[in-house]
Amino acid sequence: MTTVGEIFRIHGPDYLKTFGGKIPPDHRRAINSLTSCRTGKLGWHVYECSACGEVHYVNHSCRNRSCPLCHAVHRENWLASRYNELLPTRYFHVVFTLPQELRRVIRANPRELLNALMTAAGKSLLKLTADNRFIGGKTGITTVLHTWTATMEYHPHVHCVVPAGGLDGFLWRDARKGFLVPVKALSRIFRGIFLDIARKVVPGIELADEVVKKDWVVFAKPAPAKIETLINYLGRYVHRVAISNDRIISADNGKVTFQWKDSRDGRKKVMKLPVFEFMRRFLQHVLPSGFHKVRYFGFMSPSNRRTFRRVQILLWMKAGSAFPEKPAAKREFCCNTCGNGVLTKVGVYFQPSRSPP
Repeated sequence: MTTVGEIFRIHGPDYLKTFGGKIPPDHRRAINSLTSCRTGKLGWHVYECSACGEVHYVNHSCRNRSCPLCHAVHRENWLASRYNELLPTRYFHVVFTLPQELRRVIRANPRELLNALMTAAGKSLLKLTADNRFIGGKTGITTVLHTWTATMEYHPHVHCVVPAGGLDGFLWRDARKGFLVPVKALSRIFRGIFLDIARKVVPGIELADEVVKKDWVVFAKPAPAKIETLINYLGRYVHRVAISNDRIISADNGKVTFQWKDSRDGRKKVMKLPVFEFMRRFLQHVLPSGFHKVRYFGFMSPSNRRTFRRVQILLWMKAGSAFPEKPAAKREFCCNTCGNGVLTKVGVYFQPSRSPP
C-alpha cells in the first residue's frame, strides 16, 4: 500500500530543493517526521511473547500529529474522556466557517488567525447562550478545528459540541426544543469578535469591505440522539490529518491518485494530482507547533472543572441516576506468531545506526 510517508520519502528531497526557502519550519519538521516514522531511524521497542517466547521488534512512531500512522491510542483515550463527560441532556452541533476571501491571509498568519477563529467561536456562543431570551445560563463548549476538505483544499472551520442548556447558579436551564440560539445573530457576533481580534494580533491586516460586511456562515442543528455518533465523528478530526493512507490508490509517474467522497452527492470519486501539488495540499494543514486544535469553553474549560462536576451531579440527579464513569480500555498486544500470548516490552532502543534485526 502506498502511504503518505512513502510519498514524502521518495519526493521529499526534490520538494525541499525546489521550494526550500519558502517552506515554514513546521512543515520541514513534519516532512522529517513523516519520512522517519516506523522506519527504524527513530529506534524501536523489543517485545517478548508470554506464551511462545518469540521476540518482536516494533519501530518507533514519529508522534507528529500530522502523521497518518500515529495517534490511534491518543484518539481512543480522547474519546474515552469525552464519553465520561457526556451529560444526560440534548446537544447541539454548531459549525463556524470563515469566508473564502480570508484563506490567503490565514495561511500567512496561521497561529494568530486560527486562534482568533476558535476564540471567536467559543466567545460568541457563550455570549448569546447567556442571554435570558435564549438560555440565560453558562453553557459548556467543546471546539474542534478542521482545516481541510475531502480533496485537501484549505477550508478552516470549527465544530462545536454544546449541551442544550446552561447553568444559572444552581439551576439548570434547558434550551427550547430544536433551538439553541438565532444563527444570524450568532454569525454577526462571531464576525465582530473575530475581526476585533484579527486587527489586534495582525497589525495592518487588510480586510476588504465585502468580507467585513457580508454574512458569515454559521449553522446550528440538534446533534444525533446518540451523541456518541457526533463525538466519534469529531474524534476523526482530533487525531487525524488531511488524508489517510487507505485513501491513496497509487503514486507513480509523478502523480498521486486518491479516493475522495463528494459531500454533494455522497459518491466516492477519484482524483489525480501532480505529486508536488499533493504534497503542498497536505502540508498546508500542518498546524503551528504547540497550537491546540481542541479547546474548551464555559463549564467545559479545565479551569471550571468544579462547575462542570456540579452540572454533572445536577443533571444525573434530575435524570434519576448516578453518572457512570467508564475507565479507558487497557490495550494488550497479542503475539501474531502463536496467537495466544501477550507481548511484554523487554527493551527500548533510541537513535540506532541500523534498523532492528
